[in-house]
Amino acid sequence: MLNEVFKYAHATEWHGTRAAIVSTTNLITEYAINCDTPNGHMKTFHLFSGVDYALTTFEAVSCDYRKEPVPNILEIAYCKSGRFECEYKSGYFTYIGEGDFAVGILEAQTEKPYFPLGYYTGCTIIIDVKKTGMVFQNTIEGISIDLAALLQNYCPDNKCAVIKTPPMLLRIFNELYEASQDCRFPSDTTNGYLRLKVLELLFLLQHYKPQKQSAAHTCFSGVYIKKIKAIKADITEHWSENPRLKDLSQKYGIGLTVMKDCFKAVYGKPIYAFQKEYKMQKAAQLLHTTEKSITEIASLIGYENPNKFSSSFKNTFGCSPREYRQDNL
Repeated sequence: MLNEVFKYAHATEWHGTRAAIVSTTNLITEYAINCDTPNGHMKTFHLFSGVDYALTTFEAVSCDYRKEPVPNILEIAYCKSGRFECEYKSGYFTYIGEGDFAVGILEAQTEKPYFPLGYYTGCTIIIDVKKTGMVFQNTIEGISIDLAALLQNYCPDNKCAVIKTPPMLLRIFNELYEASQDCRFPSDTTNGYLRLKVLELLFLLQHYKPQKQSAAHTCFSGVYIKKIKAIKADITEHWSENPRLKDLSQKYGIGLTVMKDCFKAVYGKPIYAFQKEYKMQKAAQLLHTTEKSITEIASLIGYENPNKFSSSFKNTFGCSPREYRQDNL
């Protein structure tokens, strides 16, 4: 029976190529998304004609991508955790990180979507404007959503806009996420609840005015992105060293300010914070898998002073290196 329902979705679907249907009903369809691991999942709730809501979970570095634009599909995505990168054929990169939401028409991608932190969870509203029309009307009197105006408000230059979610919208995204994940109601009741929340979200989005500078940090040249990924690879490969930012900037031929801004956009934190966290993870691994002394491990990861190392380790893990080793014997 499973083999009968496990078939590939049509290549032009909004969720990309080779999304496999695992199970489907009139109310819900579950997909396995083709990734570099088997851990790409999407649970889609069919709410109105032309309007779906999807819960997405990825434990992967990359997944299949959309080779052609889908100009009739409007996507509103919220990142619950992790980080997501897309490179588009129009020549720019965009990032969505924890607590961000994105609005845009689905464009063609040139490379597989990339998860810089190795995971991503979130939720997405997908609207087919061919079915809904550019003015979405429903059964609630006095409620209509002008999708054309919404797009003009968020994406005046036709590029995907990424915005830090304000509290009034964050509440609704979290309620959507929790209701669809917990399945606290029967399927038909859950879909009814999700319809109400999506309508509330669209109504508020229509009346919320994003700041003009809110999405300015989201678009970066591919040349810069490649350099930033090379810098990250350098840092993680030579984790025992403590390179100066000025030296990294000169080595990779990228301005210091651009390097700082771009690195934070890709990986969600400043270079020094990323490097320190990576060193602490390496230290924890050495404490668990070797019998090296704490002083030796401090030196291996670039700390001349063992006390400073112990303090940094405790700030990261909430316990001293000695306590960590004892708890992980």
